[in-house]
Amino acid sequence: MPLQLVYLGRNLTRNPLRTLLTAAAVALPITIVVLSSAVIDGISLYLDNSGKQLRLVVINRASIVALLPEGYRTKLEVLDAHRPVYVCGQRWLGGQLPNDPRPLSTLAADVDTFPAVFPDYLLRPGELEAWQTDRQALIVGRGTATQFGWQVGDRITINPSVPPYVPLQFHIVSTAPDAVDTYTLFCRRDYIAEELKRNHYMEDRVSLFFVKCRSASDLEYYRTGIDRSFANATDETMTQDEKTFINQFITQQFDLPRNLTILCAITVLVATLAAANTMSMNFRDRLGEYATLKSIGFGHGAVLATVQAESLAVCAAGGLCGALVPYIAFTYTRLREYHVPLIQQLQVRPVVCLLAVGVALAIGLLAGAWPAWLAARLKPVDAFRALE
Repeated sequence: MPLQLVYLGRNLTRNPLRTLLTAAAVALPITIVVLSSAVIDGISLYLDNSGKQLRLVVINRASIVALLPEGYRTKLEVLDAHRPVYVCGQRWLGGQLPNDPRPLSTLAADVDTFPAVFPDYLLRPGELEAWQTDRQALIVGRGTATQFGWQVGDRITINPSVPPYVPLQFHIVSTAPDAVDTYTLFCRRDYIAEELKRNHYMEDRVSLFFVKCRSASDLEYYRTGIDRSFANATDETMTQDEKTFINQFITQQFDLPRNLTILCAITVLVATLAAANTMSMNFRDRLGEYATLKSIGFGHGAVLATVQAESLAVCAAGGLCGALVPYIAFTYTRLREYHVPLIQQLQVRPVVCLLAVGVALAIGLLAGAWPAWLAARLKPVDAFRALE
């Protein structure tokens, strides 16, 4: 075995606690990098799938919380007879279960056009019939169904976060097993309108309209045409494609991709500082050894490589551990069944793990650069004099 490898192994095991703590200081940021990349990938995939649905979202130009008249649906449907579209009005309910603080994302949708506007839900014949005939029908995203342990046929009560503010009874008719969105719940808007009217709230208003187009050219045509048609109305509109709308909503609420990127950068910087501190301590502890190596004929490059190899080995070990743990956890354990809003299952791709290990190696190079340079430039006479 080459002498350099023997010396490297001795150095790594000379102070096991310091080596383990440094590897752990690298492993944790690498785990954060891997999981953050998986979340960002999941959001990007969700947005890309939304873009393929050829849907537009029409909201009130004043604010997303301002309502629109339900009569706008008819005007949207006849906007251009040569370019027919399906229009589904929806009203936000939000909601919570009684005695359960976990929030729900519930929308009340037009019963007749929902299957056409959201064909990605692929309601099966029996489910479609239940949706059309049962006024209390509820479609639950499979992620939410798994989270709460719901099944088709269950009866649940939801307390809305907005008017009518009264407990509402629902029957689950589908868990939308083929839908991209695994989080949102959909109920019938006519049922909600009855409750709003009974409690003296405006029942003829909607939060937004979804417009299902037939082609990409129709999508662009209606994106500008709708706002032009309502330019002088009391309630002016703002129309966006679904991907842009969701991306803007995510950005305005918490801008998760940007914040995760900043978090990754900070944790990698901290890991670099921790590893650099360790390598600096190692250099001071082994000053006499490096001077001896230089005295018996080891060149500048050999000493520099010895210090850098130790830094790379420690950081590589931490990087492998930090990348393998989340990959194994979200691929081979029950965590792979955990559903995240928007993202569905968190998928840790092997290529992300490889990139994360590359980041760990970069940390090792940066952490060992200065101590290695000092060791290479070390003059044995000065070093031995300093040790006296």
